[in-house]
Amino acid sequence: MVSKNLSYEDRDAKRKQYTLKQSRQLLATRIALPMNVSDPYDAIISITAPVASKWVGIAWGGTMVFNPLTMGWANGKTAVVSSRFAFGMTLPPAYDGAEYTLLKGTTTNATHWTMTARCRGCTSYQANDGSEAVLNGTGTVPLAWAQGDTAVQDPSNNNTVFDVHKTFGKWQHDLNAARSPNFNAWVVSNILPVPTASASSSATSTTANPTTTGKAPTTIVTSVKPTSTAIAGKAPIPASCSGAGAPKFSSVLAPGWKATKVLGGLTSPRSIEFDSVGNMLVVQSGKGITVHTVGADGCITGSKTLVSLNSLNHGIQFSADGKTLYASSMTNVYSWPYTASSTSVGTRTTIITGMYNGGHTTRTLLIAPHKPNLLLVSHGSNDNWDYASGNVKTARAIIKVFDLSAIPSGGYNYVSGGWNAGYGMRNEVGMAFDGNNMLWGVENSGDQFQRTPIGGTGKDIHQDNPAEKLNYIGDITKDNRNWYGYPTCFTVWKPSDFTDAKFQVGDQFVVSPNSTFKDDSCKGVVTPPALSFQAHSAPIDSKFDSTYSTLYVTFHGSWNRSPTTGFKLVAVPFTKGSDGTYKPVAAPSSNTGYTDIFYNPDVTRCAGNGPSMSSGCFRPAGLQWDSQGRLYMTSDVTSDAELWVLGKS
Repeated sequence: MVSKNLSYEDRDAKRKQYTLKQSRQLLATRIALPMNVSDPYDAIISITAPVASKWVGIAWGGTMVFNPLTMGWANGKTAVVSSRFAFGMTLPPAYDGAEYTLLKGTTTNATHWTMTARCRGCTSYQANDGSEAVLNGTGTVPLAWAQGDTAVQDPSNNNTVFDVHKTFGKWQHDLNAARSPNFNAWVVSNILPVPTASASSSATSTTANPTTTGKAPTTIVTSVKPTSTAIAGKAPIPASCSGAGAPKFSSVLAPGWKATKVLGGLTSPRSIEFDSVGNMLVVQSGKGITVHTVGADGCITGSKTLVSLNSLNHGIQFSADGKTLYASSMTNVYSWPYTASSTSVGTRTTIITGMYNGGHTTRTLLIAPHKPNLLLVSHGSNDNWDYASGNVKTARAIIKVFDLSAIPSGGYNYVSGGWNAGYGMRNEVGMAFDGNNMLWGVENSGDQFQRTPIGGTGKDIHQDNPAEKLNYIGDITKDNRNWYGYPTCFTVWKPSDFTDAKFQVGDQFVVSPNSTFKDDSCKGVVTPPALSFQAHSAPIDSKFDSTYSTLYVTFHGSWNRSPTTGFKLVAVPFTKGSDGTYKPVAAPSSNTGYTDIFYNPDVTRCAGNGPSMSSGCFRPAGLQWDSQGRLYMTSDVTSDAELWVLGKS
């Protein structure tokens, strides 16, 4: 990676010293600024990459999330610029806060492509706490880059989808050296002419115009006349819902189940909550919270935006009396007074601050049903390997509990406030209480693993190890210092991958055993999972049914596996033992302890796109029961994402 401050007349003499072979491997980013860099100010950005780089992205704030992203890729003999903004570890959606104008020099040849553009809106933006972030144009700032080696889905469309990055990195950039008195003249003399639109262009496609805000295309959906079928002894599940449109992807249901799409056109919908009168609230990542009126048949009859706040990305919860709404961003937890009769909120208050700015961005919220003054907040690791989180005081890869009846002035600090409900959980996204008010959680485990025995060489085991986990966490009313293994001890899913040791499903292993800490060292110090899930399934929500005989879990789907796995809703059978405790029916050593309920017919079509859109699959995300016993589920696969209702027929 080579990063330069752009002299638009190309004074990059060092680049000429590269051999032809080296230049074919070069990824270069150059930036130019005007002399006056008071907010707001424009920037010119130029990306040159070998044709093997199918796309390149630049993060103006130095991280994937919560800063403008400039993306580019080759398209025929020219190149495309795409404006994006990521609100979580998902496909960055189109961003209309930045406007790009393509400049001369944007081209593609046999070895390289170059995208050069003037950007308005790249150097200042809304940070995840709602404040304005401005890049220091007279100093050194952190920037980041990423590139992919698989082609975007439609190179002519600047709002197309693309696969997860192959490589990425960060660097420090001296923006003061990028300032030039010739900036405005460079822009004026190098603007590319706007191409004439083709008469045959689709109304729902966005082509690579020189000036673009990156706004997503409008999709027109034909309404479907609603009908519903009453099921004896069950809440009615509609056969179809007006305005919802046809499902975007094919699906398969387990025998005895029914599922209907009730709403489309959502933006990365995640968690769901119902208020005290039955209205549905949905967190739409990067947008805020929307509220939806639900008809007697389960269809959506009306929708509106309740909270417009793009830093919200996952968590939502109501107080026991339904009069206070809680929601989370990556760094904060907020509360609002809420009135169900008018579906309105009052003034926002920040009640928790200090959560890590980066890494796994979702912060799941859950009120304890037996102790409605206690709010649980889960916090994932800052990376695939977050070694510091092995210390509970780091307050990552952890669940913490906060007393809402004793919020200090200015709110709690996540690191120093509250108490622990277990740690060493890489990303415990879905949480649920059983019939004894004991807490359970589902954990996303690690990626890209190699097993290196003592004195041996590394062996790739990432395809089927480590397992995702169902953890028993227990009583949250008192401090829990149980360690669940991360970032040292992991769970076996496929024992045959290990040639240096004998394991069974559910056993604990370390990636690189050594003389001081081996696989057996995990025994007695780690709380092992109650059940294992297939590696890379990515469980992100869980809900018990009313009898606590089944735990439903959404598998968001893999990116670090080929072929893919997940992309489905599963059911984990539970039983209540003679001692009165709940546990999965299957033993911890089982790899068949759950069944598929709602799934994609060919998971190999999901293309392993993980943080991006799957090419042919829905992606289950949030779950919630309504008062009639219907199970609602979000699918956050696209910017035109979906909401489903499921029930037994």
